[in-house]
Amino acid sequence: MKHNREFWMRHVKAWRASGLTQRQYCRRHGLVKGTLAYWASKLNKSKATGSALVEVGKVPAQAEKQRSPIELMVQRRYLLRLWPGTERDHLRDVLSVLEPRS
Repeated sequence: MKHNREFWMRHVKAWRASGLTQRQYCRRHGLVKGTLAYWASKLNKSKATGSALVEVGKVPAQAEKQRSPIELMVQRRYLLRLWPGTERDHLRDVLSVLEPRS
């Protein structure tokens, strides 16, 4: 049976969160290890943006000195540093790219 991209996105995400090896995960879910490895690699390449850092918004220099940022880890892969004053809509946009819903 041929599965679509969304099917593999869900399984790759679940495998990464499971803490299992690809072999263990595939045995539990009746998947072919080579196919999971292919999709994990393919999805990593399609997410590559050339930079691991994304600037969400600027904060005036004076505010930076007075207040500390909040750090948010997303999917154990991305670290977002959010300064006071970061707009919610910008954060939502960034999170929608980093955590696409299936």
